[in-house]
Amino acid sequence: MPSRRQFMSAVAAGALGTVAGCTGSADEPPEATTPALDPENHVSGADRNWSSFGGNAANTREVHDGQAPVDGVTERWRVAVPRSQYNEGTPVVADGRVYLPGEELRVFDAADGTERWRASGIRTAPVVRDGVVYGSDTAAEAVVALDADSGARLWTQPVDARPRGPSMYPGDSLVVGVGESVHALDPETGTRRWTEELFGTVLSHPPTNGETVVVATTAGELVLLDPRDGAGIARWRLPAPTATPPVVDVHDVYVNCEDGTTYAYRGRRGAPGTARWSVDTGVASDGVTVASGLVCAGTGGDLHAVDAESGDVQWTHDIGDWGATAPAVGRDTLFVGGDRLWALDPTSAGGRLTDSPGVRFERGFAGRVGPGPVLDDGTLYVVAETGPESEHLLALG
Repeated sequence: MPSRRQFMSAVAAGALGTVAGCTGSADEPPEATTPALDPENHVSGADRNWSSFGGNAANTREVHDGQAPVDGVTERWRVAVPRSQYNEGTPVVADGRVYLPGEELRVFDAADGTERWRASGIRTAPVVRDGVVYGSDTAAEAVVALDADSGARLWTQPVDARPRGPSMYPGDSLVVGVGESVHALDPETGTRRWTEELFGTVLSHPPTNGETVVVATTAGELVLLDPRDGAGIARWRLPAPTATPPVVDVHDVYVNCEDGTTYAYRGRRGAPGTARWSVDTGVASDGVTVASGLVCAGTGGDLHAVDAESGDVQWTHDIGDWGATAPAVGRDTLFVGGDRLWALDPTSAGGRLTDSPGVRFERGFAGRVGPGPVLDDGTLYVVAETGPESEHLLALG
């Protein structure tokens, strides 16, 4: 029987196709499918839900349920949100519920937008696994587990500083930064399994692929830890602090920094201390996407697609002068906000490289589109300006 590492390597090799641009028209997307998934052996810990900040444990922002609205969208429902939502967390969607962090965590029915419950103190995207919501209660300085159906508290683990946004690979520990340390908690009880002290305040949503946990700090450190005991695997000093949580795949770690550069590092023990490549992409504060052999970073004005292996820029697309967006990828389609909602074909057949992707469709609103979009079960969820003084969380499918 193959090891987890062998299995993940095979999955990743099959996922990386020829990276190509397009000539302004999009290729036909694949048919909608429902692939079999084993989250505890998947390269990204994917479970068909957008169950955490980056869609999965590795923060790749790619969905694996084979469902996406590639031909256009209609509005299914909307819920009013505060104007301040622009500066708050991205939605999380799992098992028929939409979780929107902000001044408090608001939970909606994914079918019709009916509010189900609220939880105070949770201002960052939670992790949702197996009917449990894991969140960081910054007001109470505690990590909490809530029942996904009712919001009832299952356990509380006090910590000695404000906890940052959590992450978790299926079947492994819940990982959360607290001050200058990383804590691994038992997801069943909240009991602390290990703690590792680092240099600098640990940032939110450290990605993991089941083999390593990637932790970034405000001091510009990037550290690989063993998820079993927190032992150090590799450590780099970044040229600048990270602007957004890193992304990890089988072999590499991708990180966007406050100097406006995206870097790729070989994510293994004994890896070189220098980046494999670096590209000027601007600051992508809401996340970086890694899918189909591309690293995509959206900034105020442009979305850049970079070859994940070589670091060569494949294309750049103008998304308007808005920064609170990050791409979501599903069914060979990249969805991103900005001055409108864009659905792009990130690659095209035949190996033709051009300067821009094909456009499957675009949808305008009254203004900015973002935070989001995120994608779950064929529906996009995004916060958008819907009028001169109004913003809504929208379900589009």
